[in-house]
Amino acid sequence: MKRLIYLFLIILVSCDQKGENATYYQEKNARIYTKKLEFDVVKQLNLKLEPSMRYMTNSISSSIIDGEEIISYLDSDNQTVLSFSSNSGELLGKIPLEIEGPNGVGNIGYISAHYFHSNDSIFLYNRQTSPLYLLNREGKVLKRYKVTDYSGTSNFPVPNSSTMSPIHFWNNSLLLSCGIQNYEEDFTGYPSVLQLDLNDGEIDYITTFPEIYSKAFWGAYFKYDPSISLNTSKKEVIISYPVDHNVHVFNLESGLVKQYFIGSEFFEEIPPYKNDPSFFLTRNPNERDENETNHAFSSSEYRGIIYDERRKLFYRVALIRPSIETVISGDRGFSFSIIIFNENFEKLGETKLPTDKYDPSSIFLTMDGLAIFRKDLYSENEDVLAFDILLPNDKIKDK
Repeated sequence: MKRLIYLFLIILVSCDQKGENATYYQEKNARIYTKKLEFDVVKQLNLKLEPSMRYMTNSISSSIIDGEEIISYLDSDNQTVLSFSSNSGELLGKIPLEIEGPNGVGNIGYISAHYFHSNDSIFLYNRQTSPLYLLNREGKVLKRYKVTDYSGTSNFPVPNSSTMSPIHFWNNSLLLSCGIQNYEEDFTGYPSVLQLDLNDGEIDYITTFPEIYSKAFWGAYFKYDPSISLNTSKKEVIISYPVDHNVHVFNLESGLVKQYFIGSEFFEEIPPYKNDPSFFLTRNPNERDENETNHAFSSSEYRGIIYDERRKLFYRVALIRPSIETVISGDRGFSFSIIIFNENFEKLGETKLPTDKYDPSSIFLTMDGLAIFRKDLYSENEDVLAFDILLPNDKIKDK
């Protein structure tokens, strides 16, 4: 009897996932392309921790400060911003984040993010309470900005900045990707990127969710979290949405929006949870939807987009999830890949990587290449944060 119920659940969820609103897929620039590049490990980056520290962060990135590369991350455990030398791995500084008082930023929690602009200009976004703060090296609050509103009934976009979608600096403003605060029946015109003017604190929403989000209900909130990168030379913001094979390009000067198909060779269909975009209105918000959870961890998605200005290349991270049958049986294990494409939006390669070795939520760009956190090495020695540095190498030359 249990076996029959199990099979029924699989059939029920699988059937409901298939429909006319599934994402558009094409072979070209996904499975069909000329493979020219593939990632290879070229070196290792090791950051040395103090005994009281552990790696628990939603925000780590590199910055060039006075000609030197600095790695900084938001230590949510200890309410600090840590900075390290990329060359030596030594800890350079700790910026304390007070919870209360005139310099209080609140309890930052795990989901907050930061941007290390200079040694005396650090931006902190507290996602739990919504303000964005400008701090100096002592942790003194120099300025506060309001970037969303959790009060009232308005469904304001919520900045979802993280390691995989960092805060970007552009023309004395900050660019932050935005997720949703609540579901909508129609996402037409719903903002996905926020621009904050640092002079007057004014906010401008510069891009909106694509049409695909209004055609179906995609389930878990993280399926609505876009990632952004910035091409400063072309004055373009590139947006990757989890359930869309296309990448979207917004020109910061002209306002022109274009999209290009950049798919994975490891999955094709990205099914919605329900074909009815208003499905969320029919369910009890106080009850857990196990079918939605199973769908979330069995439907593949795109999780990040990175632009490498030195090499004029883009890297798109894809999460390759297991079948619904595997998830229902209790196994949510997945792998991931990194797609490489150029400024002409031509796919050049895709490298698949294991999650028992790497953490796909901790990937950021350095001068030497793409840094990916080695969680296997950290489990062996928690005094060192180890990252493999990967570079796309020309496979044609190797033949």
